[in-house]
Amino acid sequence: MLHVFKHEMRLIFRDPKFWIPFIIPPVILAASQGIAVSRYGGQIMEGMQGYMMLLLGCLMAPMDSPLAGDSFAGERERNSLELLQLAPIAPAKLFWGKMLAILPFPIAFSLLAQLIYWLTHSEVSTMVAAASILGALSAVLLTTSFSLTLSLRVKSVRAATHISLFVIVPILLLVQLGHEAFLAGLLVPTLVLVASVIISVLSAFMGMRKFVSL
Repeated sequence: MLHVFKHEMRLIFRDPKFWIPFIIPPVILAASQGIAVSRYGGQIMEGMQGYMMLLLGCLMAPMDSPLAGDSFAGERERNSLELLQLAPIAPAKLFWGKMLAILPFPIAFSLLAQLIYWLTHSEVSTMVAAASILGALSAVLLTTSFSLTLSLRVKSVRAATHISLFVIVPILLLVQLGHEAFLAGLLVPTLVLVASVIISVLSAFMGMRKFVSL
């Protein structure tokens, strides 16, 4: 599993195009907030800082879709999936190695973007920041597990990427409609994170069984 993890990491660092999606959301959000502040004034935006931090973290979550989509659909496109299954590595270790190679990137970029936002916006309380971070971690786990499972079922990276990007729509709707209740304390974010971990683990095990049966 460690060998697969190292191999996947080398492939990711070798191709800079995978890094572009992680840079775009913070730039767009920072620009939109700057325009809103200049137009309406800082006082109107003070109550929205927690919402913007949560939105930033959740926007980073689906950006790992190209990475997850390439995991198995990319192998299928390159006609290397069969050879990969014949490698002297247990299918379960191969699956988990690929998944563990994907997770660090959305988690790291999401946390980094949120920490920078928090440090530059003193209005955001520690409690709200913690709730926002928990929400972003939940979004990362759900989108990664969904995208990875989807990559096993489609025939091309393009299809995996395009379909998995639709996950961003319900995430944005949930952030828009429920951010006030979500950021009101740590109970709801903690429960959501626990549920996300359970769902992601179940989805990963289902994906692993699918990969073993290919």
